Amino acid sequence: MRDESLCLEPGERADRVAQACFTFEEFLAERPLPLRSGPEQVLVHGHCHEKSLVGFGPLRRLLGQVPGLSIRELDAGCCGMAGAFGYEVEHYEMSQAIGQRVLFPAVLQAAGEGIPVVAPGTSCRHQVLEATGVRSLHPAEFLAGLLDGQGPGAPPAN
Repeated sequence: MRDESLCLEPGERADRVAQACFTFEEFLAERPLPLRSGPEQVLVHGHCHEKSLVGFGPLRRLLGQVPGLSIRELDAGCCGMAGAFGYEVEHYEMSQAIGQRVLFPAVLQAAGEGIPVVAPGTSCRHQVLEATGVRSLHPAEFLAGLLDGQGPGAPPAN
């Protein structure tokens, strides 16, 4: 809404809509959350759209509220899905090659070390699960586990 409303109907109404929209991470990053300690480290794969729209800062600030958490931002570029691109049969091999370049090996290594993987993008999480068998978490899932005392903030790798 924030990005596309400006193109769909340019003008004052679209500007108001865009200014009223926030990513999940932006909305919570400036609000103190009652989080307990969890894992010592987390591997984070940012979503391309979010990176282009607001950058990694809001997600870094949000996860930075977890006491003692070391945030490892993965510089992997795109996961290979690029929206519907990776779902299309004719693009499957390229999609997998993109993910295999950096993302998949890093996820497998993190999972082997018991490090949770956080990925805000739905398509990114799907790509990671299908290619590696590792379930990555949306930031909301990761933080929920640290709010309610239900485990270390991450389920075990599948």
